[in-house]
Amino acid sequence: MPRPYGTRHPDRRHGGRDARAGQRQSAPAPAPQAPPPRVERPLPPQEPDYGVQSWAQLDGEAINLAQVPGYRCGAVTLVGQPNAGKSTLLNRLLGEKIAIVSQRPQTTRDTLRGILTTPTAQIALLDTPGIHKARSPLNRAMIGQAVEALEAADVVVLIVDAQKAVRWQQQHAGEVREAAGMDEDDAAVSAEQAPTATPAAKLVFDPQIHPGDRAVMRQILHSNQKWMIALNKTDIVRPRHLLPVMAALATAPQVGAIVPVSAWTADGLRELLRAIAPYLPESPPQFPVDDLTDRSLRWLCAELVREQVFQQIRDEVPYGVACETEVYEELPDLAHIQVLVHVEKSAQRAILIGKEGVRMKALASAARARMEALIGRKVFLEVHVRVEANWSARNDKLKEFGYLQ
Repeated sequence: MPRPYGTRHPDRRHGGRDARAGQRQSAPAPAPQAPPPRVERPLPPQEPDYGVQSWAQLDGEAINLAQVPGYRCGAVTLVGQPNAGKSTLLNRLLGEKIAIVSQRPQTTRDTLRGILTTPTAQIALLDTPGIHKARSPLNRAMIGQAVEALEAADVVVLIVDAQKAVRWQQQHAGEVREAAGMDEDDAAVSAEQAPTATPAAKLVFDPQIHPGDRAVMRQILHSNQKWMIALNKTDIVRPRHLLPVMAALATAPQVGAIVPVSAWTADGLRELLRAIAPYLPESPPQFPVDDLTDRSLRWLCAELVREQVFQQIRDEVPYGVACETEVYEELPDLAHIQVLVHVEKSAQRAILIGKEGVRMKALASAARARMEALIGRKVFLEVHVRVEANWSARNDKLKEFGYLQ
């Protein structure tokens, strides 16, 4: 007989037959176990220990380098695609950190001169922003700085990301390209950055070379005829994969030495310095032997704050940030530093500060530790955030912040 609508089966009622059987054969429920403690995995290091090895130390007693026969002094510009490792390589060569780094592209915005002094040569290493397709006024200003550094160099060193180069070659192995060897992106970059470079625009490159590297090569050949290649990040690429990449790079017009290096492990850097030396003119040193850069501590401290923004803040916020040091005061027991952070939107300011200022506290704490290591004394740091609407598209602000001359 069917059950009336709305009634339940007796075995499914609360306290029914199954429930009573459960009471007769009840067993103590196991005590709930606490979840295992969560172990925070350490973040991968952003950069190596630069102080492990330095080529700037002069052995023995102080030497009057101006009287050393055959002493060389000149400028070397480091160029390449964004995130190729130019700043890390600069820091590694100097044995000290003066250029900020992060795992995000386009961290470097200004040309930074690092000064490497050895018993046989003084090298002014120019770290430049990565060369890419520039659409915004800020990016065009960055590319302009890189181009100016190319023209001022005795020799240009193109930093090629070995991992990116290998991936490109493996993904496009066997492809047949047009005789021009230049795709649409390559042509667009060349036309945008060097509109009068007719000879360079007609150069033919091996299509197995990454198109981004080809675009940088065109810019180099338009600005400077002396150049070589440092194939970076070889510590994360199998040696057998490097040979085809080096063979393709060797076909580039007028290229000099091709040196495999690793800025992370310092492998190959001695060979790189040996390859650079013949390009430098004979000259006494132009900078004091103890100098590592011609930038001021005020500028370096502002950059250290911007570095922490790139390392700790996600999304697009870091690209809308500019930093300047408003106060740098040497006191008897510490250095008082005040840095102003400019953002373009109120929402960016809120993200930087965080709830109850927690994020800004962590950011300033990490930046202060970097400053103390750089200056060698205790630092009292103040960081303030100001909204400067659409500053990255305004030429007056780009000049004020030093991105435009």
